[in-house]
Amino acid sequence: MTSRTTPAHPARGRTRIRRAAAFLAAAGLTTALTSGCSTPDGGGVTLGKNWAGVRSFVVVDIAGTEAVAGVDPVTRTAEPLALVPRHADDDEVLAPQLTRLADGHWVLAVARDGGKPDRLYRLDEKSHRLVEQGDHEALYAILPGRTLIADAKGLDGAGPGAGAGTEVLVKDPKDWRVTRKVQVPGPLAYAASDPASDTVCLLTGSGRNTTVHSLELRTGKLTSRPGAAGTDVQGLACPGGSPVTAGVAATGPGGGKPGAAAVTVAVTAAGTAVTASTGRVDDVQAGGGGTTAVAVAAGERTEIVEVNTRTGEELRRVRLDHPGTLRALRPTDTGWLAYTQDAVSVVDRAGTVRTFALPGSYVAG
Repeated sequence: MTSRTTPAHPARGRTRIRRAAAFLAAAGLTTALTSGCSTPDGGGVTLGKNWAGVRSFVVVDIAGTEAVAGVDPVTRTAEPLALVPRHADDDEVLAPQLTRLADGHWVLAVARDGGKPDRLYRLDEKSHRLVEQGDHEALYAILPGRTLIADAKGLDGAGPGAGAGTEVLVKDPKDWRVTRKVQVPGPLAYAASDPASDTVCLLTGSGRNTTVHSLELRTGKLTSRPGAAGTDVQGLACPGGSPVTAGVAATGPGGGKPGAAAVTVAVTAAGTAVTASTGRVDDVQAGGGGTTAVAVAAGERTEIVEVNTRTGEELRRVRLDHPGTLRALRPTDTGWLAYTQDAVSVVDRAGTVRTFALPGSYVAG
């Protein structure tokens, strides 16, 4: 994907998340189809043709059939572009992973039952299809760096128990071969990366008792520091390889009464800590120019608050009324894409919000 102008978004624990509902796996393989087919044999799903305008991809479930959908924020449309190939031994609990690498290409990893190697696909935007890349050792949480990839175990709910260490595999994106193994003390809670850097960010522990780690992929050097005190950490970003934690002030259950969330920024030895006074942090993502956006859910609304990570200044705040649980926040050239279960909102820096439907239920992206 060399022509795309959207910056490569930081990975925020592109984890093997549990599916919201188990999908019915078809017996045998459903062939990957191109958008040139008007009536593909894929559960009645008709594939679209608007590859040129796409600025982001997500995996959606359309009546039991999974597809990679492209999102065009200019025309405000989202349509399925390629079906996710299905096999009888696909894992029906763990969702696929869809990740954009540093070279701009998107890859899709599909888990298999019984710990078998994942099936890996590359989204070919020229030929308009998913191209199989072979089987690879189970991919837990793909964290793309600038020249290497980290694969963090333990974020799929099947990792080590409390107190146990977490293994991070460093891989070469050319062949996905493991070049290094790094042991991180403690169970992993969040992981993030920035494809512009070969340092990934990790967080172990939970709530107010956390440790923030920076892992240099090329050397294996791990730097660990205590997390921000007084904050219930609920998210992690990694702009330029520098940790940014996001959470809610630990003032009691729920972080206080629902209301407008005040957001503060503090620079600590462990990195930058963004803290909301109330609500729940659904996502945190780094933008360009030293900015970070935090999606804070409070009551029946979600506020996207963008701050200057270096100065702590609040730059802009956009309110989404009754959006449902935010599934993902992704940067664009002009603002953000805010994904909920069935819709996506284009949020520009002037504060304008335009919402349109996804072609199915959000699964991953």
